Amino acid sequence: MVTTATLIHSVVHDLLCQNKFAYAHFPEIVDLAVVGTGLGVPQSNIDFVKNVATFWDSTNWEVAPRPFLDCHSLAWANAVAAWIRGDKDPDWARDLPGEVSAPMRKSLKYLFKTNDSILQSSIAENPVPVHSQADWMKLAREKSVTTQIISLRHLEFAESADSQQEILLVEKFRSGNREILLHAIDATQRMKIVSEPLAEELRFLLDNRDDEVRAKALYSLTRSRQLDERAIDAAAKMLESRTRYVVFAGIVALSSLDTVPDHVLPAADRGFVRALQKCDFEFVGLFAQAYNRWLDDPRAHFNQLFGADSPEYFGIALEALKNVREQLVTLG
Repeated sequence: MVTTATLIHSVVHDLLCQNKFAYAHFPEIVDLAVVGTGLGVPQSNIDFVKNVATFWDSTNWEVAPRPFLDCHSLAWANAVAAWIRGDKDPDWARDLPGEVSAPMRKSLKYLFKTNDSILQSSIAENPVPVHSQADWMKLAREKSVTTQIISLRHLEFAESADSQQEILLVEKFRSGNREILLHAIDATQRMKIVSEPLAEELRFLLDNRDDEVRAKALYSLTRSRQLDERAIDAAAKMLESRTRYVVFAGIVALSSLDTVPDHVLPAADRGFVRALQKCDFEFVGLFAQAYNRWLDDPRAHFNQLFGADSPEYFGIALEALKNVREQLVTLG
């Protein structure tokens, strides 16, 4: 089965390359193409698709594409492949493993009931091509969740959102659908200037229960240099999280500042110690970068933090600080 799936994958990848498809270098896109051509059954039966890694930012799959589709994604892809052909009960679905087949059939029923896809089914009437920003703005208010998400991904901004785009994004920030909300936040990251009304909505989302929503909202505020006292406090709290990308969002935000309130430093110290204990050298470097920006004498702070009790941590901290300063000299 693995040999067959590999051969199919290679042939489809070659076909995409020959046709100069822009995303042919993304493995998960090739997986989608395999399913779309009707050759996805062998791939859907390979066990390792159950163990695919999870990437925290679901809106930026282009930045960190997955190595292959997981069971959930394969189920949806197979459902779409059947739906666009108008097949409510495909024979080949009987050859799918249970963990793919069951959600695939559920998704297929959903598609035939709602037509919730930016793709056009073979039984759709009068399909309308979409090209202009006015089209995307109109479609962003459709009931279809998929259509709303695709429309948000296609919004373009000169520098900041115009009045109509701003109204639309505020509506999406208040959506009860997680994916719509995440893509609305992502849209603000494509702006050079985020208006105060949108920034205020992002600050409100810093209290959201969803880790990804909070992290993306903080990251957007950081990019737009809109970190106020409330956002700084939220970032400090994120340093205490057990979720890695939440800590990442917090330290990236705080390290963008020249100074931080006194209560931030103890939280940073605890996060720095945890990074050292876990030998997470990416985070060690990020914390060292932050200390170098906040403190006149980071070395003295490290000595006070570790002293004679943890000389090995003190040495690693000094090495990280040295690397940060060398990078700054090189950039300068």
